[in-house]
Amino acid sequence: MAASLKELTDKANALKAAGRMADAIAAHRQIVALAPGNGVVLHNLAAALGDAGQNREAVDIAKRALATGLNAPETWLVLARSLVAVDLMAEAEDAFRKVLSLRPTDTVAHREFAQLIWMRTGDVSKALAPVTQALTKLPNDLNLALVRAHILGQCGNPEAEYIEVADVLRRSGGAAQLQVPATNAAIAAGKFEAALDHARAGLKAFPSAPFVRQAYARALLAVGEAKEAAEIAGALQAQFPRDQLYIALLATAWRLLSDERYRQLYDYDTFVVPGELAAPKGWASREAYLDDLIEALDRHHQYETHPFSQSVRHGSQLPSITKIDEPALRAYPEAAAGPIMRYIEKAGRGPDPLRSRNRGRFEVITAWSVRLPSSGFHVDHVHSEGWLSSACHLRIPETDGPDPRAGWLKFGEPGIPTTPKLLPEHFVKPQKGVLVVFPSYMWHGTVPFSGKDTRLTVAIDISPGKE
Repeated sequence: MAASLKELTDKANALKAAGRMADAIAAHRQIVALAPGNGVVLHNLAAALGDAGQNREAVDIAKRALATGLNAPETWLVLARSLVAVDLMAEAEDAFRKVLSLRPTDTVAHREFAQLIWMRTGDVSKALAPVTQALTKLPNDLNLALVRAHILGQCGNPEAEYIEVADVLRRSGGAAQLQVPATNAAIAAGKFEAALDHARAGLKAFPSAPFVRQAYARALLAVGEAKEAAEIAGALQAQFPRDQLYIALLATAWRLLSDERYRQLYDYDTFVVPGELAAPKGWASREAYLDDLIEALDRHHQYETHPFSQSVRHGSQLPSITKIDEPALRAYPEAAAGPIMRYIEKAGRGPDPLRSRNRGRFEVITAWSVRLPSSGFHVDHVHSEGWLSSACHLRIPETDGPDPRAGWLKFGEPGIPTTPKLLPEHFVKPQKGVLVVFPSYMWHGTVPFSGKDTRLTVAIDISPGKE
């Protein structure tokens, strides 16, 4: 007996969950062949194509799904995301509006729509408008109110974010699940004692929840309670040894405590290594490849300002560049493979969090590009899902400010508040076509610069492959 559509769909979903995207897409195509006029079946194929970065086809298939009469907000959201990925921004905004007309309480769509407006315009009032309008009709929806507060913070007003989050917490009657958002907002606003109070309230209600314990550790570091922060971060790191943020929190506590174990993790001479890109297949020289890479990136960078919840400030970020249909972008992992493999071979094996996972190979998790204008920079951060990370400089502006390290990479300054404040310890001067490889747990950022040209980079996160 032939398998039912449900059985075939379950199989496709299982393949997708296993990370076998090509097989999952092939399975969804088989289902579409059996039911070409079924809107749900077409939606599922469009969603899988979008997840795999095949966004041009995802747009076409999503539109076919909608043409069947399917009018689900989920399908409009798939379409909106794929339209963004293929640079059809006006259509994407219309699709987001359709999602919210069908489901005005969709917090994910509200956040993504606000982010798109913000990146395109840099105008916080325009970014806030859709969720603010929804709140006029649904004033008691606390989830929408939290989204509005989050948008305020991501658009550069952490004080207003904390005021609004605190109001949501009050209106909820002190709901324990809101204590972590309140902790995060208080830390961002510089209200460290309030952050610690919120974190303790959250911990009392959810003593074993990792995200609550993490917030508590950050609040402890902010007020200078490094010993207890080290205990909390150490327990989290032992429980989740691959999470790079927990390693960074533990290292930060150790640095505050002058613990010698800090230097084993933040050994800059050993663990921060530059290397040159090579010419991938299809390019006659490294210089020719760099020219094509820069030209392709400049064509696709079109945002006015930074996305939410990323390290970029006053610049644009182009995500998932290897999923864009551009030969120079898809070839980047090949161009970067040489210096990454040399790093891995030189690092060898050892008991520390980086070398203990070294199996002599790597897989790219994601690759993205950042373009910074004058005054742009990266706040200090880590890559929690990585193993190794790298930054490659492609265009290096001449700076006209007094700081000789303007535009340089910096390492060691935590991206979270600490008492006392910790400063950067290591700097790397950018060089064209040179990527710098380092552990994903290592705090890093850039020194702001001023100048006429833009600073263009590509970054990647990698894993040691399946374990």
